[in-house]
Amino acid sequence: MTGLRTTVNSFDLFDTLLARKCVDAQGIFTIIERAFGASGFAAARRAAELRLAEIRPAFDIHDIYTLLVDSGTLTRADAARLLVAEIDAEFDNAVPVAENLRRVREGDLVISDMYLPPEVLRRLLQHVGLRTHVQLYVSNLGKHFGRIWPELASRWIIATHVGDNLHSDVETPRRHGIPTIHYTGTQPSRAESMVAGNGFRALARIMRSLRLRNPHDAGNPAHELWRHACQFNLPLLVFLTHMLRTRRDAAGAKKILFSARDCYLAADIFSTLFPGEASEYIHVSRDALSSGGTAERDYLLQRGLRDSLVCDIAATGSSWHGFAHRHDIRVRLFALIFIDNWPLARVAPQEVVASDKLDFGFALRSSALNPYSPGIEVLNPAPHGTTLGVDPTGAFFSPRLSPSRELDPQLVAVLLQCHTATLAMLRQDRTELVAEMATPPATTMTNLAEAISASALLTSLGKQLQWLPSSGPTTN
Repeated sequence: MTGLRTTVNSFDLFDTLLARKCVDAQGIFTIIERAFGASGFAAARRAAELRLAEIRPAFDIHDIYTLLVDSGTLTRADAARLLVAEIDAEFDNAVPVAENLRRVREGDLVISDMYLPPEVLRRLLQHVGLRTHVQLYVSNLGKHFGRIWPELASRWIIATHVGDNLHSDVETPRRHGIPTIHYTGTQPSRAESMVAGNGFRALARIMRSLRLRNPHDAGNPAHELWRHACQFNLPLLVFLTHMLRTRRDAAGAKKILFSARDCYLAADIFSTLFPGEASEYIHVSRDALSSGGTAERDYLLQRGLRDSLVCDIAATGSSWHGFAHRHDIRVRLFALIFIDNWPLARVAPQEVVASDKLDFGFALRSSALNPYSPGIEVLNPAPHGTTLGVDPTGAFFSPRLSPSRELDPQLVAVLLQCHTATLAMLRQDRTELVAEMATPPATTMTNLAEAISASALLTSLGKQLQWLPSSGPTTN
């Protein structure tokens, strides 16, 4: 007498529970080819796998490398090295698909048509954070041809199967009466495709990896904050670093000063991508620039203002204009967005750009964005309050910071958590990111900025900032 079948859910593994940063298996082979200077390896590795699929019902990675040796493609010693390197590369490229990992329950099934041994696949699942015990079922094309479903259905009642492949994970199990969910989340998003299509492939891969890592459930405001941070704000900040370097060099400046608070994240990204170049995060604000006296002036001069380019995220330029004229100091300022249509700006935009004391450059105008909201300021917080001023202590200066925060600390924590994950990926791929640096098309910048402004959540949160007609924008 057979026992009662347990009801479980089943999941595909690759591109469902975990993704590859390099997108697919061919990317793994290409990484090995480049790392070892093994010309032609990627194509030969793929061909060997396809050949085995034609002649054997079951095989694994060891069989693939044996065939490469037998065909004279690799020596036995090289095959041993490259086999280990391939497995290592799988771990290096493994990206958790967080929303699906959260669905897995004790005893669920993980099913994969795969050449990697089950013990390696189990370690990969642990590597991306799965701590739940699952039943792992590995075959060669068992899902593809539907051979596995009758056997699995005889042992478990499969309530739902989740997978990315329309044939193997949807159509085939449905033929055996198993309900399915077609998961497409590992496919590139519109923003990722746009960025990659403009030649920024390493950046697009990081955007995708961060999106898939989103630790918050859909429908939660934290989920949308994380998504907007990695899909739209991150590429804008990376593009900003390139523009700043170009502007700095054209102006003959020696250093880049990132103004608090909006540039807290941008400053970290710049120093991560260009650690050998002079940059610093400075404590300034609209109020500190407008009402500050000699202490604020001396502080900025000590930080190298005369020979620096100041960065801001979104600015009318009014506060820096007033500071430069009041202290008779020439200031170079570059903003990601020039807020040129704010009706209560203290200095008219045409006067700001025509100033002989303020050399003001920018990437985008708010008047050219449809829509534009202070949402981008929401995505660029700092873990401290606004700067009220600076206090001199001998040759040093200490910022006075407001104890209050305009945004919910929990939401700020979400963005800082995403930022920490971002920096780790930027460090890992820094060389490739820097190599592909260029000024993106204006339409790309515009589309990213408008996507941020179109978010109802970010617009609503932006109203909590001091970006109101009664008090003026938070920008400098």
